[in-house]
Amino acid sequence: MQALVFGSDKQFALRERPTPEPDAGEALLRVHYSGICGTDLHAQSLGHYSADVVIGHEFAGEVAAVGPGVSGWQAGDRVAVHPRGNACGKCAECRAGWVNLCADWDTLAPPGSARDGGMAAYAALPATMLRQLPDEVSMAEGAWVEPLAVALRGVARSGFSVGRRAAVIGAGPIGLLTTLLLRYGGASHIAALEPSEQRRSKALEIGADVALDPLADDPAAIFGGDLPLVDFVMECSGARSALDAAADIARPHGRITLVGVATDAVAFHSHNAINKELTIRSSASAVKEFEIAISLLARKEFDVSPLTSDILPLDRFAEAFRRLNAGSAVKILMRPGEQLRIERR
Repeated sequence: MQALVFGSDKQFALRERPTPEPDAGEALLRVHYSGICGTDLHAQSLGHYSADVVIGHEFAGEVAAVGPGVSGWQAGDRVAVHPRGNACGKCAECRAGWVNLCADWDTLAPPGSARDGGMAAYAALPATMLRQLPDEVSMAEGAWVEPLAVALRGVARSGFSVGRRAAVIGAGPIGLLTTLLLRYGGASHIAALEPSEQRRSKALEIGADVALDPLADDPAAIFGGDLPLVDFVMECSGARSALDAAADIARPHGRITLVGVATDAVAFHSHNAINKELTIRSSASAVKEFEIAISLLARKEFDVSPLTSDILPLDRFAEAFRRLNAGSAVKILMRPGEQLRIERR
């Protein structure tokens, strides 16, 4: 089968891989859709991707076979993959309920970085990573479950409350999903800060009240002047200057939540945050939010289809990466292999 691999030379390439066989406790998944994440785009800089690993951690498909010892799953089951769903359950973090922070990396081994992931026609995974997709959730929507869960946890970690003003830095997939959640949760005003004109337009389309280009207009000059300072800042870009910008636009005693992953060390002038007594939090992956995301999609509370810019075959990955890096697309889903079963909706 054809697979998109992050090689030992830190380059992406299509390679032929044998179809995997599920080991004990594993299920073999026939992948239908796999989303490209911002962390995939910057794998060379992040340093946590294993050499020669099949990338992709936002994916959905159907169970093709199960290995010894697996119960509760059978061929044909429609599933999304929780990339941190194989927590050890024994470390201090797991015992505290923070399974997203499991300290046993060898057990956790998220697909797409520590083990082979979803950018291939088939993936063999621990069955504990599978989450049932109800018929109301399409396979394409299933590939959105993981990023929606990440956005859900970010908003929950922020402590956001109804009626407050918010700003979202970065209008990529996580930033746009965060914007949707803030609107759904009763924000009185949402500002989006994003250099890409296409992504700013998308932010306005889905619920932002105003969308600004932080490279053209200084946020520090706008907020506190034409726009009031905000109660909550959701930093979803990972840009090096974003933390300073977040401190500039937050009101005294405001809250900043870090969701976007920076690829380089972030320089930050702490005096602004200190003088405002700001609270800075962070958010990683998801715990119960994964199941909540599936439930929200099943109830049609959110329509993620406008955020899917394109669906491409795996051999067009270079085009997909180029468009995403340029900001001319929001989310591109890949179709790793020929779909052998008609998708049920």
